[in-house]
Amino acid sequence: MKSQSNIDYIKILIFLSFCISLIVSKYNLNNYDKYFEKDGIASAHIMIKSDTYRYLSHGAEIKKDLENEKNFFETGREHFTKYLPPRLAAAYYYFLDIDLFNNFEEKKINLGIHFPYLILQCLFYYMSLFFLYLVISKKIEKKICFPIVIFLALEPTIFQYHGTFWSESFFFTLQIILLILILRDNLNFFNFFFIGIFLSLLSLQKQVAYFYIFPIFFYYLLYLKKNEYYKLLFILFSFFLIQMLPGYNNFVRSGKFYLLTADTKTAVYYNIVEPIVTKNNDLTNKEFKIAEGKVALEWLQTNSIKFDSKKINIEESRHPFADYRNSIVNESDKIRYDKFFVKRTIKLLLDNPWTSFKYILNKSLHVALLNPFHIYSEHKFEGGEFYHTTDTHDKLVPVRVFYSILIYAISLVGFINLIKAREYKLLTIIMLSMLYFYAMVSWHGNTRYFVPVLIYISFLFGYGCDNLLRFTKKINR
Repeated sequence: MKSQSNIDYIKILIFLSFCISLIVSKYNLNNYDKYFEKDGIASAHIMIKSDTYRYLSHGAEIKKDLENEKNFFETGREHFTKYLPPRLAAAYYYFLDIDLFNNFEEKKINLGIHFPYLILQCLFYYMSLFFLYLVISKKIEKKICFPIVIFLALEPTIFQYHGTFWSESFFFTLQIILLILILRDNLNFFNFFFIGIFLSLLSLQKQVAYFYIFPIFFYYLLYLKKNEYYKLLFILFSFFLIQMLPGYNNFVRSGKFYLLTADTKTAVYYNIVEPIVTKNNDLTNKEFKIAEGKVALEWLQTNSIKFDSKKINIEESRHPFADYRNSIVNESDKIRYDKFFVKRTIKLLLDNPWTSFKYILNKSLHVALLNPFHIYSEHKFEGGEFYHTTDTHDKLVPVRVFYSILIYAISLVGFINLIKAREYKLLTIIMLSMLYFYAMVSWHGNTRYFVPVLIYISFLFGYGCDNLLRFTKKINR
């Protein structure tokens, strides 16, 4: 009877957390579904800017293309980054007959149209959490399930994204669905088939997950019987079946079949190459830009690539390589240029090995600093670069450090507890997932990219809380 009551209590917790997420979403819209103003003149939308503007505006373009009776595979522009978020936005705008912009000339974002989007986002996440609980409650004691569910439902670093337009919330949902499919230990054809589908969708939501299929394969190679290895082919089949959709979309639109987005190939160069090269070679930023601009121009001319020179201004550009890419006329040539990007990035990092190692190590340490205040700062400040120079940022750092240490300390206790309990199978998928997503983003240093790791840390946190509770009871006897 006691166990049944506990199950109901956790379900109620999930429902209440869903309701809280809706309240926060409504609060955000009421206060931040508007524009920043400078001297009485509206500038950027507070909630829809930078990355969120990129894929929501792309979704609006896809909706417009569909209304103009374009074939689905002809819609949209080049997918420089995430494929799925603009398609989700397009579906929302299309089926609810909503327009992001007042028109495509001014491109002023319409206000008061976004709440249903956030409702769906919250609903999908908490439904996935509910089904995860149904699965783990059959394998893990309810007293451990409780802190796991609380962490996933209300931990502020995760929770803050449900009431915004960032791509994280849907990504978390897909992560949880994958965990459901894996932890239920169903080895039939359909389960492996759906694992492949959701692995593919996860990679389309954020390209950082594209190679997550490898740790999943490694996990099954450890725990499947050898005569069942053939079942992994079902994962491969469904994974690439879904990948064919963006690949074919790219082919119809550009004449070039490709899967990886440009951001996947260029992000390292954009984010860490310049500080590494300038520091190691005692160059100014301007000197680096001019030198790299010449390299890019020489490649374009040598390979007879058509580009618009009017779009290039190396003196004012933050990233000459990016400006030259944007100036290229044909998308198929941009794909060739991206490959050159990769080779150039590797060369510059290898030419400066020790500086590269130290810089990446520093970024890797910083990325794990939890930031429950990311959305707060996004709403209060027009740009992240400006926020990092403020007193507000400096005052919040000690809070973040303390909070991070607390979470990691409890999780470390949980890690030891899992080993003692010989829960090796659960520990394997958790650690493989954590290490994969950490390794894929550690070099960047942006703490937002680390948040998906928390989905797996929740299990360590749950076991850690249980261990600490038992220890406390033992002391009090």
